[in-house]
Amino acid sequence: MATAVTNPTRGPGFFRNLWHAVGLLLWYVIFRVFSRVRVLGKENIPKRVERDVLILSNHVSAIDPFFIAATSMPFFSPVWWRAPAKAELFQIPVIKNILSSWGAIPVRRGQRDLEAVGRMVELLPESVIVAFPEGKRSNEGQLLPGRPGMGKVIHDSRPRKVIPVYIRGTEIVLPRGRILPRLFQTLTVHYGNPLDLSRFYSLPDSVLVSQQIVDEVMREIARLKQSHQP
Repeated sequence: MATAVTNPTRGPGFFRNLWHAVGLLLWYVIFRVFSRVRVLGKENIPKRVERDVLILSNHVSAIDPFFIAATSMPFFSPVWWRAPAKAELFQIPVIKNILSSWGAIPVRRGQRDLEAVGRMVELLPESVIVAFPEGKRSNEGQLLPGRPGMGKVIHDSRPRKVIPVYIRGTEIVLPRGRILPRLFQTLTVHYGNPLDLSRFYSLPDSVLVSQQIVDEVMREIARLKQSHQP
């Protein structure tokens, strides 16, 4: 399986940052100019120089990573902002190069991908990683159970910050099966307070403990969701 070849101890550098800014600008225009966006919990968004941070969100649309990027990622960052991407995309040469240039992490869907877990644990100390603990998109907007793989990432890496996020509205902008986004929609992203998961770190490395960790994350995302119910 192909992996993104990057140096975890260095930031993206000027030219790669410039490339990131071009891509980010497109999504910034879609979300910030042609949509109505509410960003809550701005104080919890990682600062420009912060690293060793996990941003964990619910997942309702293919554009969720870009929505989080457009509402939190700095245009020029000394820190890598990374996200997992399905491994099948790394089999397509052009797509593989684009994903690698963004520092994406290939993940095999539908199985316990310990290689991807190890890669995230390796890269996290020098990165901000945006991920979706449910492992797949929700069709109806309901929260799905979290997958233990993300719990293992947290247990093994013990990140400095784990930030829960709830997003709403991207499933209307780009629902499953649609190619072009709907514009002028209302979207919400709520960055929650960082979670204290340290009580799990002394527990043995097991699937059960990993599940308990990710369940705690999903409970907090559910709490954020509940705060936005009419």
